[in-house]
Amino acid sequence: MIPTELPRVTDILKEAGLIDVSWLTPEGRDRGSYVHQACQFYDEGDLDESTVDSAIAGYLDGYKKFRRESSIESWDWIECPQQDPRGLYRGTPDRIIDVRPRAVWDPKTGSPVPCTALQLAAYVNMLPDPYSYRRFALYLKPNGTYTVVEFPREQYAHDLSIFMAALNIYYWRQEHHV
Repeated sequence: MIPTELPRVTDILKEAGLIDVSWLTPEGRDRGSYVHQACQFYDEGDLDESTVDSAIAGYLDGYKKFRRESSIESWDWIECPQQDPRGLYRGTPDRIIDVRPRAVWDPKTGSPVPCTALQLAAYVNMLPDPYSYRRFALYLKPNGTYTVVEFPREQYAHDLSIFMAALNIYYWRQEHHV
């Protein structure tokens, strides 16, 4: 069981000022959650498509199109909570493929932002043999399309070092109540 008192990857990035939440609306946050749920139910074969709200349907169509067009037959892990090997933080990678080529995938409903590379580096760091994983963001669009962004393996160590700096800031702020 992953301890719930450990900070989450996204909270660490927010606390360090690396995620700009000023544009994030409750509606956008809810939409992202609903799209994630719909994609998860789709992957698990449990989706009743008649229950999918029209505001979510286009994103789901983009996800289904991605699944048809990609060479990914199935995911080894879906929404699987993890913690880093040192027990300093926790997170939930959205999709993991654990056979070669190994990869972590993160479906998104917003626009590409630089901190996604850091988020995925933190997720990969929680897995055995992290250097063997590729990192992908899957940007789903309301019109039923998608874009895939791969973050280069050569950047993993750099991205992880920035995340670890954010983790240090997080714990420093907690310690000093600022």
